[in-house]
Amino acid sequence: MARVKMIKTKMASIYWYKQGSKKKYAYRYKYYDQYGERREKNKQGFDTLEQAERSLIDVKAAVLDGNVSFVKNDNLTVVQLNSIYIDANKSNWKPTTLRNHEYAMNKYILESIGLLKLKNVTTLVLQREIFDPLIKKGFTEGTLLAIYRRISAIFNFAIENEMLSKRRVNTPNLKSAVQGVKRGAIPIEEIDKILDIVRTKYKMSHYTCICILVLTGMRIGELRALRWADIDFVKNLIYITETKYRFGVRDPKTKNSVRKFPMNNNIRKVLLDYKEWYDDKMERYGYRNPDGYVMINDVGTHVGERFLKRIIDLVCERENIAHYLRHSFVSIQLSNNVPVTTVAALIRDTPEIVYKTYAHSFEKDQIAASNLMDDIVVLNSFGK
Repeated sequence: MARVKMIKTKMASIYWYKQGSKKKYAYRYKYYDQYGERREKNKQGFDTLEQAERSLIDVKAAVLDGNVSFVKNDNLTVVQLNSIYIDANKSNWKPTTLRNHEYAMNKYILESIGLLKLKNVTTLVLQREIFDPLIKKGFTEGTLLAIYRRISAIFNFAIENEMLSKRRVNTPNLKSAVQGVKRGAIPIEEIDKILDIVRTKYKMSHYTCICILVLTGMRIGELRALRWADIDFVKNLIYITETKYRFGVRDPKTKNSVRKFPMNNNIRKVLLDYKEWYDDKMERYGYRNPDGYVMINDVGTHVGERFLKRIIDLVCERENIAHYLRHSFVSIQLSNNVPVTTVAALIRDTPEIVYKTYAHSFEKDQIAASNLMDDIVVLNSFGK
């Protein structure tokens, strides 16, 4: 292919050339990078001299600001940026974080905009290419925001590392998205009813699972990972040190999630009763649970990833009960004036997360605190 003949214009570094019968413009700008090496940035295909000049001004400004990485990475695509982002972070990520990121990017983002250059990705492009189609498919607002956070993360990474000169994407318009089901705590007055239903209508393993979740606020993955070696009936402690997910056992959600949970009498009784049932199963099926996991099914196999969720969903659907057992544990504690710092320590979340997630549990206390001032301060009408 013949090389295009570039002809100088009166503007420094800007040229014109012929493309068929049309006159086009380009720029060729020489600069020094941060290592003092001579480089050239060029671009062509502009319809007017003014378009070429404006684009060149952006390049010159970036070089003057010392942002030569932006200039060098001007043609970087979203796929390429994502690869750089993963390489820079994967050594600090847990396996689940890497898998979740790759899954979301490959399924929802790269397929649509992966080949676009970063400079061509705007909020409007994201709305049209990603979010509007997903909204039509019925994706909830929460899921769409999670997808957007993936995009925002890699673009923020590009800005921090001077691959982009400024923020190019903002939160999309999700007003027409389906609102996700908000899970709340089970009302305290319903807890006894639920446990009695499960005790009388469901299996021993079902009852024990739900009891432990209600009484401890444990995460489902933490309960799945619990082994008998983690339960100390002498000191009345449960050691929560791992979580189990679809790819195996790993450390809990955060370092703060490793904890010792004090067993009360109810927890102890439930576990000891269950242990008799468990031991009977192990006499016949012990070979199916060599690692000594606590939660098993009727044939002695360690419960799968969906087992506990299916139990909870099954009970709540059949009995028409709203659910979220971890929330229920926290709400019971807070409603009985247990300090938020103590509750946070039991479930191993921060007090800030407890305040944010369970704000509804503080409403009665706030009203009571406000009404308390009526008893302390006596006001007379003005002028009397």
